Formats: sequence, structure tokens, C-alpha cells
Amino acid sequence: MVKLKKDDKLYFGKVIYYQDELNDDFEKTNLKRIELPDDYKYTHKNIFYRFFSWLIYYFLAFPVLSIVSLIGGVRFKGRKNLKGLRKVGCFIYANHISFYDVFDIQANVCLFKRTNILGYTDALSNKVISKIVPLIGYRPIPDKISTYKNFMNDLEYETKKGHNTLIYPEAHIWPYYTKIRPFVSASFKYPAKLKAPIIPITNCVRKSKLSKKPKITMYIGKPIYPRDNLSVNENKDYLRDECYKVMCETAAKYSTYEYIKYVKGEQNEKESEVQKVNR
Repeated sequence: MVKLKKDDKLYFGKVIYYQDELNDDFEKTNLKRIELPDDYKYTHKNIFYRFFSWLIYYFLAFPVLSIVSLIGGVRFKGRKNLKGLRKVGCFIYANHISFYDVFDIQANVCLFKRTNILGYTDALSNKVISKIVPLIGYRPIPDKISTYKNFMNDLEYETKKGHNTLIYPEAHIWPYYTKIRPFVSASFKYPAKLKAPIIPITNCVRKSKLSKKPKITMYIGKPIYPRDNLSVNENKDYLRDECYKVMCETAAKYSTYEYIKYVKGEQNEKESEVQKVNR
């Protein structure tokens, strides 16, 4: 596990020491991961449920989240790359550097088009939240084979309806991290099986003119399509490699402000010197 001092602060001049780029998580929600029931219902075709979900998504969540993004100073670049995809179900892949970037993407990238979110079962551990989040598109990742079939059927159903699916291949939040962490190709099997395009989105950190806390600019990449001459497994790896390459190149070019210093290894006597770099 990552060892941090008790007086560590999340923002401004903080040094975070990490050991595992794939599994370390620095944005704790205090929610416990639960096991999904075998009959967990992903797809709701009841007309009243879908109407209520539509109402909540577009008339409550969408305007509120848009305002939050506006107040937060989030910028969006490259929406022109989404031209022609209005009725096409896509899979969006993004780096995870803020608790709020999921909402920024959901409300402001594909405007007036539903974007569902894949995530762990943590959000379902709270009885109140567990009733709300599915209405705005939250889809828990199956934790066993018995729920996988319903999960894949739902992905296919939503994709065919032209809805997007947002995935964070890095899995965990590293606040204001300026690079792209390595991620596996497992989640790219979904678009590979469904023959759906993917959209790489890179969250980049820029210095704010008004505050010490930085702002985020989202760069929307061009869609990447599975290749007809490749198998599902080959396309899974191909999509992952292309997505990772685009995100790394974009982050290197546009993530220009290191607000938090990430250092691999244990804290040591050089910690104070590293901290000075960020202050």
C-alpha cells in the first residue's frame, strides 16, 4: 500500500509517493465495493422507467453538471472530431485526474447525447445513491460470470440505440496527474466485439490565471475504428494501443502545469527538496 503522512494535503505543493501505477488510488470515496446479485438488472425497457430516466438525465443532471463544468473553468477542444457520430454508439476512453471529470464528459462532450458510465460497484453500496446513479447511466462492471451476460447485452442494446459508454482504463483517480498511466486492453474488448468506434479523450492540466488550483482542458481525439481484417482479440489490442498512443502524445503536448508531484517509491530524506519544486 502507498504510505502517506497524516498531515498530507491533497492540493498545492503536495508530493504523492506511489508504488503501483495500475492499482494505487488517491481519491478515496469511503464507499465499499459490493457484490452484484446474479439477477442484477442492467437494461430497463419499461416505458415509465425510461421516461423518468430521460427526464432526470436531460432536465436535472445535464444542466446541473454543465453549470459545474462552467464554474470549474473546464475547456473542451476537438468537438469537431465527433461530427457524423450523432447517431452512432461510441466508447469513450479518458484518463482520470479528477472526481468531476466524469461529469464534465457526460454533460459537455457529446452534447444532448446520452453517455453511460462504467465503474466499480462502490456507488451501489449506498442505498440512496444506488437508486439514482442507474437513472443517469451508471453501469457497474460485473464481478462474476453470472452477471456478465446481462452486462454485455446491455452494452449492445445501448450502443445500438446510439448511446455512448464512458470508460476509464486507468481505473483509479490520480488528481492532476500530467501523464498517462499504463492500462490494459481488457475493456477494449467491448467495442471490438460490438464493432463500435472509440473516442480518446485526454484531460490536460493547465495553470489558472485566477487561483493556485489548476484547471482542466479536455482534448477530444478523432474516432478510432476496429479493423475488419482483425479478430476480436486482435482489435482489442489494436484499439488499446492506438488510444494509448493518442492520449500520451496529447498529454505530453498540452498538460503543461505540474500541480502535484508524483514520485515512485517510499518517502525519503529528499522529500523536502522535491516539495520545494512545487511551491
